[in-house]
Amino acid sequence: MPKWKSPLFSDIRNAIGDNVVFSQWKGRPFFRSYVIPANPKTNPQKAHRLTMNQLVKRFQSIMADTDVLAAWNEQALPYLISGYNLFVKWGRLSEISVAPTSGTAPLDVTLTYKCGVPLARAGLYQLKDSAWSIIKDAGELSLTGMVNLEDLPAGTYYWFIADTVTLKAGDTKPKAYQAITKWKPDEVNGETDECKCVVSA
Repeated sequence: MPKWKSPLFSDIRNAIGDNVVFSQWKGRPFFRSYVIPANPKTNPQKAHRLTMNQLVKRFQSIMADTDVLAAWNEQALPYLISGYNLFVKWGRLSEISVAPTSGTAPLDVTLTYKCGVPLARAGLYQLKDSAWSIIKDAGELSLTGMVNLEDLPAGTYYWFIADTVTLKAGDTKPKAYQAITKWKPDEVNGETDECKCVVSA
């Protein structure tokens, strides 16, 4: 690669039109031809982008409370990132699904999960009719696994991988803002599946 030095431009970045891109590598400036980035829009890409979109929307919906946002930012300090980054990171590394997704009460279901939240603080939360409950508390999950739930009564259920530690002052778990993800990317169909089950009477 040709070397390039300029007494006028010691640090030049980004592109000039659609011809040349300037950047740095290990502190050394370089330039190259502009190339349109590949974006084949495969089904796996679509699935993970949709999941990421859902995680961002969830964070935005539960962080309107400044005390909750402060609690997440505090947990993120050791990682040198923001609470938003930590929430989304743990969400991207986790996934959860349920089978069957519907049936008649009393219904037995199986939850299958992959946990990206540190196991010492990870939990499994259930939301039914606006009521939160803990299915598995901190330290009770493995990196991947299955949980069988028996004799579910009628209702609409959602299950989340949650962080059981992040709490604002005065709160006790489970709280909605601790619940991170209820999604699993469907790489075959390019969708994201919600961990939801509707049990009819």
